[in-house]
Amino acid sequence: MKNVFCYYRKSINFGNSWSPVQRIVYQDKVLFHYCSSNNLTVLKRFSDLGYLGSPFRRPELLQIKKITEKPTEKIDVLLFYSIAGLRTDMKANTGLLLDVAKTIKKVHFYREGLALDYRRLELYLMGAGNSELYIPGQALTPLSDKKEEA
Repeated sequence: MKNVFCYYRKSINFGNSWSPVQRIVYQDKVLFHYCSSNNLTVLKRFSDLGYLGSPFRRPELLQIKKITEKPTEKIDVLLFYSIAGLRTDMKANTGLLLDVAKTIKKVHFYREGLALDYRRLELYLMGAGNSELYIPGQALTPLSDKKEEA
C-alpha cells in the first residue's frame, strides 16, 4: 500500500459554472475513489482554495514541504487531478513544487494517467524547449505564447 498526498487546484475547469469549492469537492471525490480502488492511502489533502496568487507562496505547498522534511510516514506520491495549466498556475511556486517533488520523488496526474519523477516534472515546469510529455492517447507540448487552460 502506498501513501499519497492529494493536491486539489481550484483553477481546474470542468466545462461548467462550478464554483471553486465545487471544483475542489469534485476532485476530492474522484481522487478519493481512485485511491480507494488502487490500494492507495490518502494521508492528507491539500488545496489552493483561498490562495491569492502571485507573488505569494502557496501555504499548502509550504505545509507539504515542511511535512516531507521530517515525515512521520513515508509519502510515496503527490497526486493531482490534472497537469492542465500547472505550468502557468504554479509559475510563482515552481521552485517550491520542485522541492516537494524532489523529496516525494513521484508526482501523478490522474486525468492524464501520467506519473513524473522529479527530473521530468522539472523539465515540464521549466518549459524545456519543444520537449513533449507522453500521455496515453495524446501529446502534451509546452505552449509558446499561449496560456495553458486548466
